Amino acid sequence: MDVTPSQLAHREFYNILISAVGPRPIAWVSSLSASGQPNLAPFSFFNAVCAKPPLLAFAPGMRSQKKSGTAAGEPAGTPKDTLRNIRETGEFVINVVTYELAEAMNLTSGEYDATINEFDLAKLASAPSKVVRPQRVAESPVSFECKLRQILDFDPGPEGGSLVIGEIVSVHVDDRHLKQGRLDRNSLDLIGRMGGMQYTRTTQRFELVRPKVG
Repeated sequence: MDVTPSQLAHREFYNILISAVGPRPIAWVSSLSASGQPNLAPFSFFNAVCAKPPLLAFAPGMRSQKKSGTAAGEPAGTPKDTLRNIRETGEFVINVVTYELAEAMNLTSGEYDATINEFDLAKLASAPSKVVRPQRVAESPVSFECKLRQILDFDPGPEGGSLVIGEIVSVHVDDRHLKQGRLDRNSLDLIGRMGGMQYTRTTQRFELVRPKVG
């Protein structure tokens, strides 16, 4: 099969994209509205993009068609609470997601009304950040405090989205995941997003030595 994106319905192309591009790391983003309402939501269009300056980026899509239990009367194509909060305050925290936190993370993925505090909903503890106002997920082993660097807006329609680029201003690492003063990558039981409802656990790993050239 050879197709161009424009030849497929949005849902068909989206399914190819998220099934083939994976596993994708998950940004569990905590933010605050201008009035101080906490919000916590996961995004799997996410990655590190630069070390100097230290930048992370994630891409929130628009809210889908409203279902029961979500904000009444809010149409598809409305920006998600996370994006609106970051536009208002310029701050957010990206928390990494472990296998142990998978169920709680999934609970926070619903399109709830903006008045819902997902920390309370998922029975998660919050902890104060060092530099930014939004609190971090206390149970997450690594949390990146970010100041907004740039937002790139794409298609404004109901199937569009934006790219949020944040500059890391502080990092919290749980001491239990330190080994000789450095982050022990083997102790992080991180999960990744696949297509549909599938996730993957990153505990099966292998090493490759880069070739020496010249």
